[in-house]
Amino acid sequence: MTVEVTMVYGFKLQLPEGSFLHFFMPSVLVSDLTNGDEEKLRQPLKVHDVRIMENGFQFIFDKNEKLSVAFIRHKPEFFDEYLSLLVAQGVPLSLILDSNTVRATRGVILYCNWKTHRIAAKLEREIRAGMRTFEEVRTTHNEVFMVPSFQKFFTECFMTDTMPKAKKGKRRTHDPYIEALYALACRIYRETLRLSFEKACEAAVEQRPDLVPLSWREDPVGNLKREATRYWDKSAYSQLSLRQSRDK
Repeated sequence: MTVEVTMVYGFKLQLPEGSFLHFFMPSVLVSDLTNGDEEKLRQPLKVHDVRIMENGFQFIFDKNEKLSVAFIRHKPEFFDEYLSLLVAQGVPLSLILDSNTVRATRGVILYCNWKTHRIAAKLEREIRAGMRTFEEVRTTHNEVFMVPSFQKFFTECFMTDTMPKAKKGKRRTHDPYIEALYALACRIYRETLRLSFEKACEAAVEQRPDLVPLSWREDPVGNLKREATRYWDKSAYSQLSLRQSRDK
């Protein structure tokens, strides 16, 4: 069964030179940007200034967006590795950490391309090792199919009839509503000191009862906590690192 998604999922930033930066995550994680109006996240949020810093990127919003904050800071995955790689190749750190919007925007785009190629190489290794299938990768990282080396790998597997097979047994259907409920519980836990994860699950259920499956009506909090630890924390949609960042 396919779950029809009508909820808002993720958001896009429109960079100063017109390109778009996609953030694939449940919108409940960033709804504070629009004062809780998730529908506004269906449209790209315009950025008029970009900075690259040692702890990530800073995106300064266009004043006409009328958001709850003037800017956001984002330290993306593998960012430290990317900086170290550039420095090792002889690029001065002072040049990388650019305050010029045009050059910083180019730097963000270059990073995104590098990250996509890095993830593509990692996923290719995992597919070859029998840990993933192309179908699973298309669901979670569709962008890697645009990487030439990954395209070649996919074509070779298809032409030689060596496509990896999915594991036997009943496959779990991804439910974006449960994912959003799980992400909200993780966000509440992250933002509230000394709150247990069970209480965070309870708060998430109270805030967004529209995300709770009918089959959970007898014990929504218990089901959410169990699903979080048994499946979501170990899945490609994990927000475990978000929870753990509170207790570091």
